[in-house]
Amino acid sequence: MRGRLERAARDPVLAPYRLAFSSALARRAPSDRRARRDAPSGYRRAPDTCLYPSIAVYVGSGASHSWIWFADLLERCGLFDVDFVDETRVSGSGLERFDFLLLGGGDTYAMADSLGGRGAEAIDDFVERGGLYYGSCAGAYLVLTGVDMEPFAPFALLHGNMLNVMADPPAPRCLEHKYLARYGEEWVFHPVYGELFLEAAMEARDFPCFAAAEALAAPLLGGPVMSADDARDVLAVFSVLSRHAAYLWPREQARALLDGRAAVCATERGEGSVMVSGPHLEHPLFPGANALVAEMFSRHCMRLVDNGHRPASGTTAHPDDGRAGAIPAKDTPGDSGAALLEVKRQVSNSRIVAFGLEKIPVTWTIGLKVWEPEKVRMFLEVAWFRLPYVQAAATRVPAEPAARLAEGYSSVTEMVKSLKIKVESGEDSLADAESLLVTLKELTASFLWLYFRLRLEDGAVQD
Repeated sequence: MRGRLERAARDPVLAPYRLAFSSALARRAPSDRRARRDAPSGYRRAPDTCLYPSIAVYVGSGASHSWIWFADLLERCGLFDVDFVDETRVSGSGLERFDFLLLGGGDTYAMADSLGGRGAEAIDDFVERGGLYYGSCAGAYLVLTGVDMEPFAPFALLHGNMLNVMADPPAPRCLEHKYLARYGEEWVFHPVYGELFLEAAMEARDFPCFAAAEALAAPLLGGPVMSADDARDVLAVFSVLSRHAAYLWPREQARALLDGRAAVCATERGEGSVMVSGPHLEHPLFPGANALVAEMFSRHCMRLVDNGHRPASGTTAHPDDGRAGAIPAKDTPGDSGAALLEVKRQVSNSRIVAFGLEKIPVTWTIGLKVWEPEKVRMFLEVAWFRLPYVQAAATRVPAEPAARLAEGYSSVTEMVKSLKIKVESGEDSLADAESLLVTLKELTASFLWLYFRLRLEDGAVQD
């Protein structure tokens, strides 16, 4: 898997976007990389330039592991002004500093319940004032107007509906645990799980990603098959089926449901933009799909420039209140080499145990989301493969967050060991798994906040 990820990361399709965003970052004052700045007086964008956005990634209640794919995508695009927010920050005034809000996969009911009416109002206001909302999979279901039962009713950003719902779906051929989710008196069902191909709708035929390929591969992992009230809101439709997918329905029946149906939709709302996709376009193994997201990011930033919008204020003010991604207010840099070395040791130990856990046939259902043991290692590897960069900048890493990360990953090591013992002995391990996954989500968000902060200060784009 790591080899496939590295090959995908080397794909040149994102290079023009890295260059454009790198140029936008370079226009910030070199002495204050972390400060958000207005466009210079009299600035006129070149066709390949845009403002540098500040981005919030949702990691709160209901979010699964897939939000880490947003981190991969943003890094490949050279977008480092990134923070990680939960429902508390979204529902409060936490979106005021951002230009983008990204919501990925997970348990849509838990997302909607935790965000509530205040969160829905905050997101709507964010978009109306010029923000971009991108929701994939669960983040797409959440904001379709046709998904109008409670607790989803307040979240209505794009006029469309889901088509993969019926009262009595047929029995699946495989992956029964991935097939259904209750929706009132009906069921949301998933006839295909894995790679599918998308082709451009009329509104996206000039997008560079579709010029480079007639169809883009992207993974459908429980997301909606959609309809849009306005055909102009459709950017891409499902086209060719793939051999690299599990068919829970017979292929021809799956084809009849999917063929020509909306996979990606986008619309303007107030001064902002809304984009939703059934497939995970942000998945790191699908660079062509990544480029579709990057194109929408770029177009939205150019729209902000054209409309004379001031950019958001950025992510530097980050209070220490224990939330995901929080960094202490007293963040005086110091040599945190010893603490980061301990982080590396504990992540390594946890990975070893997690590898063994993956050999055991077990899953955990938390809310509506089914978690497999490999998700533990996916969180750990986010830190493992970025630690060399952070360690090289140890003298700029504040001592307190480094120590908290070391303590946190030490706890994770013990939690993974305990979980593996329970699973091997046949004991009920659900509560332990849930506690571990919540801890890993929070730690990963904290680590990534620190990592992106360093990348933003350096103003560098790694190839």
